[in-house]
Amino acid sequence: MGGYTYYNEDDFFRRYQERRHRAESPNNVMEGPALIPLLGNVEGKDVLDLGCGDGHTGVELFAGGASSYHGIDGSVKMIELAEGNLKDMNATLEQMDLNDLEIGIMKYDLIISRFVLHYLADLSSLFQKIHRLLEEDGKFVFSVQHPIISVSSSLE
Repeated sequence: MGGYTYYNEDDFFRRYQERRHRAESPNNVMEGPALIPLLGNVEGKDVLDLGCGDGHTGVELFAGGASSYHGIDGSVKMIELAEGNLKDMNATLEQMDLNDLEIGIMKYDLIISRFVLHYLADLSSLFQKIHRLLEEDGKFVFSVQHPIISVSSSLE
């Protein structure tokens, strides 16, 4: 089981949502402004989001012209939110533990993972799968959680 299981607990999930959507959230203040420019032009791109959460990144990518979006998250609650946020868009959503990521035939122009990799024990295996999922000129962009964020979050 991955760390995502905490997000299925009602109280934890509610507190996370309150923190995550604050203007001063580390996602909004530091991570997003640093990561989004690294994605480059997403127009016409097929995107895989490993740890898609509530799907807001998918909404942003479609606003930038992405062609398709495939979001995977371990949390049932996050997938439910993502389904609502990405309704009527060219999005596929799956609830799956990334430790058990299955390789399909689809290839992606862009694979992203935001603040998720610290939950996984075997990054080498995941990175090999990501490499096989990328188009020849595809890009993998990810962020990782800095320990100071964990410490400050737990002190709130």
